[in-house]
Amino acid sequence: MKTLAIAAVMFATMAAPAFADCDTRKEDEQALCAGKCEDEYVRHKQDMMADHAKLRADRLACDEKCGCPQNSKDLK
Repeated sequence: MKTLAIAAVMFATMAAPAFADCDTRKEDEQALCAGKCEDEYVRHKQDMMADHAKLRADRLACDEKCGCPQNSKDLK
């Protein structure tokens, strides 16, 4: 019985991130939204005249709107 409980806990901890994932390679609505945020950020980041602080803020807001704030955690 203990072995079954341990296995269930291990499976739950491994599977939980997969369901809460915002991977832009997937085809679901949340991933497509996150992909658009990333594309917009990368496209404008390469512009030398861009306001990079505003780009970061827009990316953070976009990812938050999509429900994927972890995608832009490196920008803070």
